[in-house]
Order: sequence, then C-alpha cells, then structure tokens
Amino acid sequence: MESSHARSYPLVFARPRFRARTWQRFGSVVAALAFMYAAATVVRVVARKHYVFLPGYVTWAFTPAPVVRGPVHVMVLVTDHFEPNRQLPVATEWMNRYVAMASRHRDADGRPPQHTWFYPAEQYEPAIMQLLHDTSRAGFGEVEFHYHHDYDTAQTLRPKLVQALSQFATFGFNRTVDGQTRFAFLHGNFGLDNSNGPFYCGVSTELSMLRELGAFADFTFPSLYMDSQPRIVNQIYAARDDDRPKSYDTALPLSTLRRGEADLMIFEGPLIYNPTLNPRRLFLELDDGDIHPAMQASPRRADAWVRANVHVPQRPDWVFIKLFAHGAESPADMEAVTGSGFEGTLDYLEGHYNDGREYVLHYVTAREAYNIAMAAVDGRSGSPANYLDYVVPPYLSSARQTPLQVTPRD
Repeated sequence: MESSHARSYPLVFARPRFRARTWQRFGSVVAALAFMYAAATVVRVVARKHYVFLPGYVTWAFTPAPVVRGPVHVMVLVTDHFEPNRQLPVATEWMNRYVAMASRHRDADGRPPQHTWFYPAEQYEPAIMQLLHDTSRAGFGEVEFHYHHDYDTAQTLRPKLVQALSQFATFGFNRTVDGQTRFAFLHGNFGLDNSNGPFYCGVSTELSMLRELGAFADFTFPSLYMDSQPRIVNQIYAARDDDRPKSYDTALPLSTLRRGEADLMIFEGPLIYNPTLNPRRLFLELDDGDIHPAMQASPRRADAWVRANVHVPQRPDWVFIKLFAHGAESPADMEAVTGSGFEGTLDYLEGHYNDGREYVLHYVTAREAYNIAMAAVDGRSGSPANYLDYVVPPYLSSARQTPLQVTPRD
C-alpha cells in the first residue's frame, strides 16, 4: 500500500507544473506579440512621420471637451483639390454626376451639399472654368484658389499669383459682390510656406504675400506623411508669417486676425485615430478626412469626424468637418465623391446629425466656414446659417448675390 501510495505523488504534482509551463509559454507569446506590435508602431510613426503631430495629438486628446448646452451645429465642407488636367469631358461628367447626387440631399436649412472646388490656377482652361461658374451659380458650391509651384522666390511668385487671380476674376470666382478680391487658398502638394522645401514652393514668406493679395484663410491641412503637417491638430487658428518655412506651426488666437496681428486663418480638418479590425493598419487607422478610393466615406468615418470636435473656442457648439479629396484625378476618385459610398454617408449625416435637438446639420463652402468661424470669434450666437457672409461677402459667381444682412463686430 505504501508503494502504491508513493507512486501517486508524481501525478498529484504534475498538473501544477504543467499549468505553470503553459502560462509561461502563453506569457512569452503575449510578450513577443506586444514587442512586435510596439516595433511595428514605431516603424509606422517614423516612416509615416506621425511624430510631427503626435505631441500635439496627445495634448488634444487629453484636453477635456467643453460642456455644450443645446444642440451641436455640425458644418460639413468638402475642399476638393479639383484637378481634371484640362480635360473638359472629365469635368463635365464629374459635374453631371455630382449635381444629380447632391440634388437628392438637403441640410437643416434646405440647402444641398456645398462643394468647394479648389481649382489649380496653373491648369487654366476657360471651358472648365465656365462649367465651374455655371455649377456654382446653380447653388452647388463655390470655386477657390489652388496653386502648385516650385523653386520660386517672392519676386517670381507674386506676378504669377497676380496673373492667375486675374484669370479667376474673369469668372467672378474671387471677386466679391462689393468689389473686393478675396479668396481661400489651398497649396499644391501641401507645400504651404516652403514647408516641404523648394521643390514644392520656395517662398518662406508666402503667408503674408497671400494676405496682401486677398487671401483670408488656408485650407491645406492635414497633410499626413509630410513635413508640412502642423504640430497643431484639430484646430482652427491664426498664423503670422516670418522669414522661416512653416510659419504656421505656431498657433495664435483667431482674435489676432481682427487686430491685424496675424496673416491667415489656418482651417484644419479632422485628424483622429480610429479603432479598426484591419491588422494591416495595426488595428488603429488614422483618419484625416481624405475621401479617396482606398478610404471611402462611411458612417463609421462620419462619427469619427464629429468626435474630432474641430471648433472655435468661443463656440464649442459649432463643430466643423472639413473633408478633402482629389475628386477628378481618376474615375475611382470621381466615384468616391459622387457615388453611392459618399451619398450613403450624406444619408447618415442627415439621419443622425440633424434631429434638431442634439444636432443640426449645415452644408457650407470654405468661404462660408471662414465667416462662421469669425462670427464665433466675435461671440455671435444663434444659428451659424445666419453668418454665411459675415466677413467675406458672396462672390460674383455665387448663387446668392445679396449678402445676408449681419454686421460684423469691429
């Protein structure tokens, strides 16, 4: 009996040793996976230059959201790098598809989606400009100034811009109903203020030059994977030029624009990490509001854009969603901004962010978004739709020829 009893001891103690080895192996696998994930994340951060904005993103993410009483007004604008490469048939097809799609949608004010075509001035083509003019006059958006240039100096760039703005003025794009030359700007290849080097710009005093020529705001950013990406994220702020590249990397209060102490408003779109089940994105995708074939618009993305909570500090209940695209670059890009995926996202926005109690939806152009932001700076209240023409009146090419009668504060 003693011998039989003794032989049972190894069986009694074998199970705990087995469990311990199993947990050790499991722990080793988890540690290895964690190390691999951390290493892949570091490679991603470095290779894709996320480090340019990560400190600012962390600051933004851990800043408590302000308490909002009453409905949140959601302003949606699309800043399209509209580059049909002088191909009138491409532009014509795009407009026909967009007008048909947009005509089926309305915001809280009864307006269809308002597209902003940032047309590249160096691709000047009168027939396409006339098509843009006609679509703008029909009430579907406005045309703004987009420009690619390289290896310029202040002396070589200014006459180019003056000539291009004159061509735009022929179609009433940058000429307001009261005779001013005003425009929103979007820099080609995201190279504003020489931030990506002379191959994409060359002029480190570009902000002040643009202001002198009539620009009121820049809509270039975000610019992922590039040195030009600001360290500031999910903000609308003012920038003052200096002699160095990337002057806009220092944020000033928007009130400095009122006092003449800054040059341009920097109007950023959403930049937000979004959980995903896609292992190729390391289960965390970075959404910058870009609508393109590989990142179609979707209800899930729309929720992330709202969570980015881009607003002017004085009015946390006025939230801006600035999207962008290269809508005429290819047939797939055209589908991304005029097809069923984008239309389904508009359906979602109109169904979930336009109930009149928690959310009110407004489709706006870049000019109108600037005006609303400046009204927020001045502490204006009520519906943002009252301030579409608050500072910069409508263009001669716009559908609305009479500005809304709201007097801006001095």
